[in-house]
Amino acid sequence: MTLDEAMARYPGAETFSFGDTPDLIAELTARVRSGAKRATCTAVADIEAGRETAPVPGRRDIALGPDGQPALVIETKELVETTFATMTEAMALAEGEDDSLESWRRGHRRYYERQGIFAEDMSLIWERFEVVEDFA
Repeated sequence: MTLDEAMARYPGAETFSFGDTPDLIAELTARVRSGAKRATCTAVADIEAGRETAPVPGRRDIALGPDGQPALVIETKELVETTFATMTEAMALAEGEDDSLESWRRGHRRYYERQGIFAEDMSLIWERFEVVEDFA
């Protein structure tokens, strides 16, 4: 399915990728497809800078694969405002990327440092989602 076709099927959808490199996008998209990943988080700094769109409960968004083509459609089910320092283990584990809160912190710290926005007190929006459609 092309992006234009996916956007026509899901009017009002935003597009995004899970991750910031082709390898990470492929890995995280696979985790979503397997059911291991059912949550994610967005840095408020990225929203404020226009690099990310704020998640909205009930909105269906299109996750792009590493090739930039539509991979999945997700629907936001729940949002929690938190900070890097106050992220809970239950929320971190729901992201399906790590086996502990400490592992989540190490990986996400590296990710946010690559983006140049890391701070212990940085604001995050944690998002629980469901997969609506898989274009694979």
